[in-house]
Amino acid sequence: MSTTRTSGARTPARAASSAPIQLKSRPKRPLREPLFSIDDVEYTMPVTVELGESIMLAALLRRQPDEDAKGVELVRYLCGPIALNALMGDATMTRTEWEQIVAVLSDRAFGAAEQEDEAEGN
Repeated sequence: MSTTRTSGARTPARAASSAPIQLKSRPKRPLREPLFSIDDVEYTMPVTVELGESIMLAALLRRQPDEDAKGVELVRYLCGPIALNALMGDATMTRTEWEQIVAVLSDRAFGAAEQEDEAEGN
């Protein structure tokens, strides 16, 4: 009597089709619009944020210890380090203005909170 021995390795599941998933190509340079200005210099944000970027940004923000740190990362990621440095160096910025900038970027990256509540039935 012979016994067949199987290795504990599992074979990867195969997709129903062997054809690769074809995604659309992205525009070379995403469209941008003004978010804030300091001394007549405009700083911009993307008009749209791609899903992949939103997911990556959500993972990055999850590691931040507080709301201000999350805001810093939102500005850096969506507006760039030059815009972040301009904001951090502006002694006239108020807490309300900071919170407005962060709220606009958060809505752009993840959608408005009201839209999410409606989608969940709240």
